[in-house]
Formats: sequence, C-alpha cells, structure tokens
Amino acid sequence: MDTTTFTLSKVRCIPMVKLYTQSQAPKLIQALRDSGVRAVNVSQQGGDGPALLKILSKEETLLVGAGNVQTYEQAERAIHAGAAFIFSPLFDERMIELCHNRRVPIYPVTTQANLAVLHQLKVLGCYPVEELGGLSFIDRMAAEGDFSFFVAGHIDESMMNHYLNHPHVLGMTGSWMFKDADNWKAVTDALIRTKQYWLS
Repeated sequence: MDTTTFTLSKVRCIPMVKLYTQSQAPKLIQALRDSGVRAVNVSQQGGDGPALLKILSKEETLLVGAGNVQTYEQAERAIHAGAAFIFSPLFDERMIELCHNRRVPIYPVTTQANLAVLHQLKVLGCYPVEELGGLSFIDRMAAEGDFSFFVAGHIDESMMNHYLNHPHVLGMTGSWMFKDADNWKAVTDALIRTKQYWLS
C-alpha cells in the first residue's frame, strides 16, 4: 500500500469540500486548522473546486485530494494543482494510466473485478455505495479480488460505524460535516468529531 493510501486508511473519515467559494477559503482553512483534520477531498464539480484544491494543497498539515473527477482533463488539472489523490465515480482507463504515471493514487469505481485486477488496483472507490448494494456489494467484490474500498454517496454521520467496521472498508468520504455551510463553529465541531474514527 502506498503512503498516501496508508495515511487515508488511518484517517478513515475524509471530509469532502464542495459548494464553497474561493472567498470562503480563509474561513474554511481556519476551520480545518482548528479541528486538526489531516486530510480533505475537494470536489471538482463545483465552480470553484479547482481553485479551492490549489489553495488547500498549500496547507502543509493537510493531505488534499480531488473528488468527483470525471474526465482525463479534470484529473490532469487536479494533479497540476497539487492533488495527492483522486476519487473518481468512473473507471476511465486513460485517467488511471495518468495517475499511475504521475504516482498519484486513484480510487475509481467499477462493478467489474476483472477490470480492477487488469489495472493492478487493490483499492477502489464505492459510489454511490447504497445504490450499489452496500456491504453486500463490498463483500462480493472483495471475494472476487480481495479489494479494499473508500465508500461514498449520501453517507451521514449516523452511518459511519456501519461502514467503517467492515474489514474491507478503509474509509469514507462525504460532506456531512459541512451541512451547516458558513456556520463555522458548527463546521469546526463536526470536523472535530471525524477524529473519533482515526486509527493510531
């Protein structure tokens, strides 16, 4: 397992930043600093996603990745902006090759174990996890290829243990900790709660 994936597997709950703008970056950074969060995932589908990724990737204490990356060009731009890892809801072979060549871990989504094996992937994304079948899907895929997963997709705080207690789930990424938007105390408190899932 590469060092980035290992770190994420220790963090386990990876906050996903979306819907924030560049103008909110200073307060977002302060909330992340105050909470002590060690890793975040910045959605690349929001208008300011690429810019926020670039800003956050300059934070020395944060491991910052790009989420919801849907095209080769988005992956290339994210890596150039400093993304340490990539979450993609697709299985794009060109994107996977790009990430392998740049030595940036990518966690794509597929329901076909043979594809993941072909591309020498041991850690996959699982999105949307509930729609794919939840833990039953994870069990089936793990039996076919001994994969591990980062799960995502409408997971709220009450569902964390349900998934994180599974031996083939390395972690999750989601945005529940940002549901209070610009109530920065509430956001900081929610970010602090993610630390209870850390592994030492």
